[in-house]
Amino acid sequence: MTFLAPVEIDPNSVRPGWVALLIVLALGAATVLLWRNMGKQLKKIDFEGDDADAPAASSGPASPGSSADPDAAEPIPTAGTTSTPTQSEPK
Repeated sequence: MTFLAPVEIDPNSVRPGWVALLIVLALGAATVLLWRNMGKQLKKIDFEGDDADAPAASSGPASPGSSADPDAAEPIPTAGTTSTPTQSEPK
């Protein structure tokens, strides 16, 4: 293996280049564009929407089959009955 010898750099001759300036300007432009877009998106949000807290009105009566919980529609066994285990119950 060869090791690179430390190179003596003259601090008076080293300056940032044009590429670094272009990168910084591009990052600044991207930041400004993202900031403007975020402002537009935030203006679209309806913060005064009190209707969002109210439940939606339904036209029909509630039924056991319309529940979000799939196990809620199954009958609950009483103490006097015996039931065979189903797929949802552990064996």
